[in-house]
Amino acid sequence: MEPNVFNTLIYTLSEGIAEIRLNRPPLNLIDRDSTLEYHRALQMADADPLVKVIILCGNGRGLSAGVDLKFLESFSTANMEEFLRLFYVETVKIVRNLSKPIIAAVHGYAREGACTLAFLCDMVIASDEADFAYPGVPNLAGPPGMHVWFLQKLIGRMKAAELILTGSAISAKEAERLGMITRCVPHLSLLQETRALAYRLAAMSPLALQRTRDLMYEMENMNFDDVPEVALKGLSETFDSEDSKEARRAFLEKRKPVWVGR
Repeated sequence: MEPNVFNTLIYTLSEGIAEIRLNRPPLNLIDRDSTLEYHRALQMADADPLVKVIILCGNGRGLSAGVDLKFLESFSTANMEEFLRLFYVETVKIVRNLSKPIIAAVHGYAREGACTLAFLCDMVIASDEADFAYPGVPNLAGPPGMHVWFLQKLIGRMKAAELILTGSAISAKEAERLGMITRCVPHLSLLQETRALAYRLAAMSPLALQRTRDLMYEMENMNFDDVPEVALKGLSETFDSEDSKEARRAFLEKRKPVWVGR
């Protein structure tokens, strides 16, 4: 198979934006093959110097209805552990180690594993017709994996408990109100709004984006006593970079900066 040919997704690159579009309509169900292809698409985008920002989106009725239950039907505990190590552990590792920002554009529904993919991204833009749900407890009689962590971090334990234990869906409008997603936008302008945000990021210093993104995740669960020293080091080390010097020159000279990425 050619390195840029995929069976379960569509990969495109335009004006510095790599778009990874899940393409198993109508449900975009997740299995081992689609997970491996998603990993490959992420790694391809990250290695391409022409890519500045990555967008995750989907064809069909929604981003994804989650993991394909037929794929799991004959699984033993060992099989399930092996797949979840690929889907959870490896996906987290790849996304968190990206050198470029990634934005999820969610239309229609996002269920269970689709929420994992979306909330691993740096930002989530959702259509006002979108909703999110975690049906692990009612449908699998088990906990919805990483969402037990994600939701408590995003909206607190009480509201997270309601969504996780009941499996009820939450609308994009309500998700925005709770701080669960970045922004809820009109359905017809979802990709336009997402790309506008991506282009805005793509115009910034790639070095600044990478180092700031790294710092956000490094600080995420850090004890506050350790934060000032890490913040000091992060800013002072970047200050001497070519991009930082260019940013200051461009500001004083009232012109657009020209980034070199170092």
